[in-house]
Amino acid sequence: MKKGYINCNIWRNPATAFATSDEYIIKVGTNQEIEELLYGEGAEIIDLKGMFVIPGFVDSHMHLAELGMYLSNVVLDDCHSNEEVITKVKEKLATTKAGEWIIGRGYNEESFPDHQKPTRQMLDEISMEVPIALTRACGHVLSANTAALKAAGITEHTKIEGGNIDYKNGFVEENALNNVHNAYPQPDEEKIKEYIRIGASYANQFGVTTVGSDDFLAVAHDYKPVLRAFESLAYKQDMTVRVNEQCEFNNPKEFSKFLDDGYTFDVGDDYFRIGPLKLITDGSLGARTAYMKNAYADDPTTKGIASLEEDVIETYVRLANQFNMPTIAHAIGDAALDNVLHVYKDTVLEGNPLHHGIVHCQIMRPDQIKQVLEQKLACYFQSIFVDYDAQILDSRVGKELASTSYPYKTLLEGTLASNGSDAPVEMPNVLKGIECAVTRKSISYDACMNEEECLSVDEAIASFTTNGAKMLFMDHCIGAIQEGYYADFVVLEKDIRTIPVSSIHQTKVMLTVMDGNTVYSND
Repeated sequence: MKKGYINCNIWRNPATAFATSDEYIIKVGTNQEIEELLYGEGAEIIDLKGMFVIPGFVDSHMHLAELGMYLSNVVLDDCHSNEEVITKVKEKLATTKAGEWIIGRGYNEESFPDHQKPTRQMLDEISMEVPIALTRACGHVLSANTAALKAAGITEHTKIEGGNIDYKNGFVEENALNNVHNAYPQPDEEKIKEYIRIGASYANQFGVTTVGSDDFLAVAHDYKPVLRAFESLAYKQDMTVRVNEQCEFNNPKEFSKFLDDGYTFDVGDDYFRIGPLKLITDGSLGARTAYMKNAYADDPTTKGIASLEEDVIETYVRLANQFNMPTIAHAIGDAALDNVLHVYKDTVLEGNPLHHGIVHCQIMRPDQIKQVLEQKLACYFQSIFVDYDAQILDSRVGKELASTSYPYKTLLEGTLASNGSDAPVEMPNVLKGIECAVTRKSISYDACMNEEECLSVDEAIASFTTNGAKMLFMDHCIGAIQEGYYADFVVLEKDIRTIPVSSIHQTKVMLTVMDGNTVYSND
């Protein structure tokens, strides 16, 4: 079906109108040109009345299926105390059936009056029979009751390489999380499809039409049903976002089998495509599990956790290179980043044609930034992290290291860099991410970061559109309102380039279109 959109204010384009036919943009021009093109075609003409049109947003790093799972379980991100957490869990208990777990996510103890995570004792008071597992907002720590620890085979003597277990309090960190996750009732393919649809629909509300998504181990301990779920949805074109899969595995042997089965880089189509290998090499700043060279400034007893050692990282990267597959590595702490950069120094080709990269780009020393720029490493940052991290950065790592961290402007000007949300760590709220990138100020707290790294509004938009398209090797078909490109776009009520920057996050998404189909409408 053909449609015309007139009276548009199109980002980086002087045209005022465009036409689509099925999934493609077929013409960009004046109102008159579009109306003449579609005359007699029975096409729908949509008057956007001067609203701001941007290519569909690209969230270049998130966890789509896990976002859907998060929204389907106990959501804790609006809890401001352990009492509120307990109330929500008790409400869920009332509808929990025999054999089911209570799974929740989103709490942040830093916003609680006592700054304490929910403990095993607190959760045992809710139930000693039903397993309860509540994951911190960052996704790198969870609180479990005795029943959950027992189901996971965890005792006071359990030791996990690359992970921590505080059995007394029920805290499980990093690689030890796998023991708990593997004990969850495993979703079948249909349930995983449901999670994907829920996550995609939620992302559409924020104007997102394409994602780089790490899903393989996010909702099941085996990647195969997750892969089948995506392939089935893509085959039926039952997708409201395009997915470039960031492939995570339990070990190099599993990755090797995946490659031998023919799932190499770029296999798939524009609905679901195999993207880079994804490695997680440490934890999070908020939980103090990001692996640091020096001890945390506000907790000298810890340097965080290396969830992958350098030799294992190298094994993965060299295996990926044999199949011309990019590697992207979650490395938040500077020691974790050292491990990744040591490997990349000898394994990344000049100019980095495969887009080997760093995910998060948070705690960075000047020497590390220098290597990233020299090797043209791809940088996946999440400016929405500024909202929370601005208030803890100095206290966690000290002012000197904080002054060179989250260097978005430097990265954007010196290499390929794109933006995202890491949902469900944060929600895929692109406009909030744009505002945080522009102001370097927290929206929720009275805090800011190094303002020399502020982006312009135009740069921030590009980080979620053209740069994201380039990052995912899709800049030939998305990331612009251009003839021959997919009809993926978002309509905003206001031009965010001309309003006070402090109100960008309040701007309404009016329409999200993917593949020529309206996937969200703010009627």
